[in-house]
Amino acid sequence: MINKVITRALIVALLFLVGGTGLFATGSEEAEGEKPTLVWVTSVQGGREPEEIPLFDAEVERLTGVRVQTIKPPGSEYTTKLTTMLASGEQVDIAYAGGGTYVNFVEQGLLTPLTDRIEASPVLSDSKIIPASEWDRVRSADGEIYGVFNKFEQGTLAIVRGDWLDKLGLSEPQTLDDYYDVLYAFTYDDPDGNGLDDTWGMAIGYTLYDMVGLFGSHGLMRGWVYDEAGELYSPYASDEAIPVYEWIAKVYADGLLEPNFITNNSGAFRDLFMGDKSGMNWYWAAWVGLYNQQVHTEDPNNPFEARGIAPPEGPGGRLLKAGGDGFMVVPGLSEYKDEAFQVAEFWHTYDGNVLSTLGILGHDYNMVGGKYVMTEIGDAHARDHGAPQPKSLAWVNPFGELPGFDEAAAIVREYALPQMATSFDKIWEDITRGEAAKIILGDITAAQGVANMRARFAEEGIGAY
Repeated sequence: MINKVITRALIVALLFLVGGTGLFATGSEEAEGEKPTLVWVTSVQGGREPEEIPLFDAEVERLTGVRVQTIKPPGSEYTTKLTTMLASGEQVDIAYAGGGTYVNFVEQGLLTPLTDRIEASPVLSDSKIIPASEWDRVRSADGEIYGVFNKFEQGTLAIVRGDWLDKLGLSEPQTLDDYYDVLYAFTYDDPDGNGLDDTWGMAIGYTLYDMVGLFGSHGLMRGWVYDEAGELYSPYASDEAIPVYEWIAKVYADGLLEPNFITNNSGAFRDLFMGDKSGMNWYWAAWVGLYNQQVHTEDPNNPFEARGIAPPEGPGGRLLKAGGDGFMVVPGLSEYKDEAFQVAEFWHTYDGNVLSTLGILGHDYNMVGGKYVMTEIGDAHARDHGAPQPKSLAWVNPFGELPGFDEAAAIVREYALPQMATSFDKIWEDITRGEAAKIILGDITAAQGVANMRARFAEEGIGAY
């Protein structure tokens, strides 16, 4: 099998090197009568290693009839490289853009509006694949949609030890008061049954890491939002946030919060959770399944169960943070907009979902007796070729999802909204986390902390402060 894979890779690689009228002839190099080759610049989709890129390109052509050449600059250089290519007029027909990059490209008029194509697409206009509400959410101020979603970006939520809930006879918490009671029981009611006082209700990292659900109970989104006057402001620095900080400070003062929350990284609080030392953390939905997989791979008889739960409900309802949207976009200078859109549309079909997850037929997986069988290479690639969790609601993973993921994903889809991307996000992180740590430790009151946040934002000259 490996020999066949290597042979196929060499053949495609040789075609790649031919140039001119070869497989990857682009733009003006095309011979008359040959179909064009689209340049696809991306940091996420495609082959996992350089030698796999031509195989991925060939698979796209096999499945769509559209010839592509993917270019994958290193992650640290990606935005600079893509921006330079667009500014210099180099051929770019499809590109990946996320967060602030996407917003900047829209504002600069660099992208092709895709609204009419999306609405006419039997795939993308199908609400059973992508709900209309998702497209409405990403319309720009001019009413146009400039990108096609890349994948389900998930979101963060409270993840608890479901086996501890069951053992202690606790229901899933619904309000902040309920959350406090669960954390108290996880800390003081010996949930691991070892007779020692060695557990914490909650372990987090970096101060406030992904704890949007707590602030969401008061309707407060993480980061920056616009007020009615169009000025930026931080909901976490508003008076409405004071009760939430007071709640977290009480959790800490009562010994329910693992004390290294300021310096913990994500690996530290994950280990505490899987090691029977904490009963709750706030993290990405995918980790519900990954927690269960990792623990049960090591010990199939371990009663451990990670479970995603709904955020607390309060005067502001329920709210979580979704991962930032990433888009497949078509630059305005592209000569092959229809073909580029065809590839973006294909990405959300079943075949496109298979390619974006399992990978390349004959390389990452094979079909044996009508069933998908992963190769050693495919297993190493962890079923991720750009969209490990497709955006399509119609996608059903032939290998199934990891235990607990589907339920966690459903919670995220119901309550999560993406944080707005701005050029001031790093300043927000530094100031908000710094003052929040002082509040939680009891060094200052919550009212003093939010006042300090606003004052420091004003010193930076940001928004309405």
